[in-house]
Formats: sequence, C-alpha cells, structure tokens
Amino acid sequence: MEWIAVGHVTKPHGLKGELKLHPLISDTSLLHALRHARLDMEDGPREWLIESLRGGGTPLIIKFKHCDTVEQARELAGHTLHIPATDFPELPEGEYYWFQVLDLRVFDEDGRFYGTITEIIETGSNDVYVVHDGKKELLLPMIESVVKKIDLEDGTLIFHKVEGLVEDHPV
Repeated sequence: MEWIAVGHVTKPHGLKGELKLHPLISDTSLLHALRHARLDMEDGPREWLIESLRGGGTPLIIKFKHCDTVEQARELAGHTLHIPATDFPELPEGEYYWFQVLDLRVFDEDGRFYGTITEIIETGSNDVYVVHDGKKELLLPMIESVVKKIDLEDGTLIFHKVEGLVEDHPV
C-alpha cells in the first residue's frame, strides 16, 4: 500500500489526546473524510484510526482513537502523518493529485527526455511542474497547449515545446 505524507503532527492540544496537525497540502478539505493514518515512529510505522479532525485553517486539530491523554499525545508529536493513496476520492478525467504527478518522467513530443517532476508550484491560474534532469531545470506550465498527455501507468508526461519554454532548443 502506498502511503502519502499529508501533514506534521506537532504538539498536544488540550488534555484529552488531541494534537495540532500542520497540513502539507493546500486543500485541507481532502483530510476531513479520512479515517486511516500512519505515523512513522522511532520504532517503526504505526497505523492509527482517526477519531476526529476539525478546523479550517492551520493548524487543524486531530484526535486518534485510543489516544486519550496529553501524555499519549506527546508520544505522537513530532511525526509526519501519512494516509493511504487509495483513501483519496476519484478525480475527474484529466485531473491528478500531486503525488500522482511527482516523479513522472517528462518527454517532449519528439521523445527527448527532460528529467522528472520534482516539485509543483501552485500559481493560482495553473500549476507549474518543476522538471530536473540533474543539471538543468525546466518549468512546465500545466496548460492544455503545453501538456499533451499524462500516462500514470507508464509514469510519463508528454509536452509540446512552445516558443521560449526550452531555452536551448528552438521550436
């Protein structure tokens, strides 16, 4: 099972086992329906059931089942919260979660390899994928005229070179 990091559990909140959760994702509404989680503890990963999650800003307040005291909560503080990839709702065709896009291999329409997606920059109007090949960086806007195909099964993204996109290759 693939586990996706979605936040950092930082410290206890109150006396009844609740903790502060600082999300790593911008759309925190995705977290409110989740019930399974994993924390990577010093002695190995431990799975937890989420009893409740509340709040709309940062931090959120999370409560795990069987974590009922501030002392128990302190033991969980300082760890990254992971959730199963299968717990995310299905997206419409042509839309992707960040964890599906990261590490895709990027090629132009001629089959030239440019690297892998290492980061996603949210700009407001469209995302920008940061592609690295070890030496160079390519900033690829996620717009229809540029990104032509994403194949999750093959782990690839195919793009169309437009003027000014690739600095050392004229179109």
